Amino acid sequence: MLPQSGRPLDACYGFVVALAAEARAFGRPVALDGPRALACGQWLGVSGMGAERVRPMALDLVSRGVQGLVSFGTCAGLAPGLAAGTLVCARVVCDEQGTSYEASSPQALLDVLPACVPTDILLSVSRPVCAVADKARLFARYGAWTADMESAAVARVACDNGLPFVALRVVVDPFDASVPERLIEGLDVWGRPRVGALLAVLGTDRKQWRALWHLSRHFGKARRTLSGAAAALTGRSSIGGGRAVLGRKTDDR
Repeated sequence: MLPQSGRPLDACYGFVVALAAEARAFGRPVALDGPRALACGQWLGVSGMGAERVRPMALDLVSRGVQGLVSFGTCAGLAPGLAAGTLVCARVVCDEQGTSYEASSPQALLDVLPACVPTDILLSVSRPVCAVADKARLFARYGAWTADMESAAVARVACDNGLPFVALRVVVDPFDASVPERLIEGLDVWGRPRVGALLAVLGTDRKQWRALWHLSRHFGKARRTLSGAAAALTGRSSIGGGRAVLGRKTDDR
């Protein structure tokens, strides 16, 4: 079941995250070679970016007997008023083809996460939404408040298996902030920078470097919010003393 009145999750939930940096909200080390049990009794799977990687991870978590799935991580803001670092819980997740999935009891999450902002639609897209104009277009077309690349895939696996799901996301780049258009080419699948590739992609374009600097500042705010949410949901009293993910292959960077 979902948390009630300030209690952490009290059933075995599987948290699906795309990026290594997002997974650090649950403590170090970060396991990259498959789902790992958290000391609090939940499961954490770090899939890498995109629906094609998220779906196998979500199915793996289901095979381990989780009682629900949580799409956890960051998102782009499409609607005005959502600042960087804002924790949001979407009522509906949809994809670009128009398939929609209703989240399970978001009010229960709001009880344990009082700073969480309830939103209407979260849109899952196939590529990062970088330009401010593209954000405005998606907001107008779908009525989506936020966008990511993974939640619809998690929702589909949950619905196919009769499990509840929740999309819990933190805004990184607000609606009026641009993201370097080719940034994804300078990252590996877990969102870690590949320095040589990143330098080659951004080159000497001062506008792109400035956008990256702003994005880094926004991500710092988002990371603090993610850590607080993870602590509340798993019952950890502090992030610094948090319980580690159990596993073999890890990423401590």
